[in-house]
Order: sequence, then structure tokens, then C-alpha cells
Amino acid sequence: MKVDILKEVVSSIAGERARGIIDLLVDKKNVNEFLIAKKLKLTINQTRNILYKLADDGLVSFVRKKDSKKGGWYTYFWTLNHDKGLMRFRDILLNSLDNLKKDIKTKKTERFFYCANCNLEFTEEAALTHDYMCPECGQILQLKDNTKEIVNLEREVKKNEAILEKVEIEIKIIQEADNKAKVRRLKAEEKKKIEDREMKRKVKAKEMKKLKSINLKVKNLRDNKRKSGNKKKGKR
Repeated sequence: MKVDILKEVVSSIAGERARGIIDLLVDKKNVNEFLIAKKLKLTINQTRNILYKLADDGLVSFVRKKDSKKGGWYTYFWTLNHDKGLMRFRDILLNSLDNLKKDIKTKKTERFFYCANCNLEFTEEAALTHDYMCPECGQILQLKDNTKEIVNLEREVKKNEAILEKVEIEIKIIQEADNKAKVRRLKAEEKKKIEDREMKRKVKAKEMKKLKSINLKVKNLRDNKRKSGNKKKGKR
């Protein structure tokens, strides 16, 4: 489901040739662009043009590395952003549903006329402007029955709503995984901070212990020196 959705999204943005990129990037990271071009049987420039279009919409991202073997030119390594792809498709579906529902409302509340000879459709206002005569052939316009068209539009709405529900589930799964990864990362960072503080405390305690030891030695040396001096005075 996820792969099919992503293929629909990239093809709508960068054309049918972009569909193959999903198979090459899904569940992978930092894929060499020359490998992508080879697998798709495209030139490197054609491949880059597709990837740049997808990158503009945030569907893919890249890192680049300088290749010393190729005269210091940069090679790009690409990664698919699943969540952004699904969110983009969700936006497309929501926009499509909004337009379909508007069309249904219009078909139900307004009257339309058509020319059976030219297969042209007119709003009531346009039909009135032409005195209910076809401006192309002069034939009298007929009132159109929108029942069948409304049924088809409503069927399309249900289809898109079912797809949208599946997309929302996929997005929720990805977001939950991201949240769990974020929690793990925060816990790891907090653990590292605690360990660093504990390490600093131990180092400081060790330094203090060493300093006390040095001070004690210095004190003992002074005491011994003083005692030695007192003994010499006593002998005199």
C-alpha cells in the first residue's frame, strides 16, 4: 500500500519514469545516483532532473560526497522521505475530495443544459445568455439529468475517502515510530548527561583526594622540619 501510494505521488510530480525510483529507494538510505540512473536506464542528467523535482517537494533528500577518482566532482546519495510523500498524497486526496463534494453540491442545486448535437454543456446562466440555443449549431438546448453523474461523483468520493483512511493509518504508524525513536534519543541523551555529570564528579573527587594527599604530605614535611629544628635548638 505504502509503495503504491508513493509511486502515485512521485509520478504526479515528476512523470511516469519517477515511479521506478520508489523501488530503488524504499527502506534504503543514501543510494548512489549513478546506480539509480543505471537501474532506471536513464542518463545521469535525466535522473538528477527527476530527483531534483522530488527534492523540491521534500519527497527525497541527499548527501553529497567529493569523489577524488572522478576529478573531485560531487556524487549525490539519495534517501526517500516516506512521511513527506504520504503527507503530500494526503493533501492531494483532501483537495480532490473538496472539489468532488463541491461538484456534487453544484450538480444537485443548479440546473445545466446541453446540446445533443455538439455534446456541449452550459450552466443555466450561459444557456439563458444564448436564448437556450447552442452557439455552435443553433440547436435548442436540453435540460440535463445529472443523476448518473452525481452517482459517479459520490462513488469517487467514497473511493478517495477509503484511500485517505489507509493513508492516515500509514502516516500514524510512521509518526508513532518517529515519536518512539525521539523518546529513545532523548533518553539516551539524558543518560549521557547523567553519565557525564557522574564522570565529572568522580574526576573532581579524585582530584580533591589527590590534592588532600599532597597537602598532607606538605604538612608532614613541614612538621618534620619544625621538629628537627626544635631538636637542634634543644641540643645547644
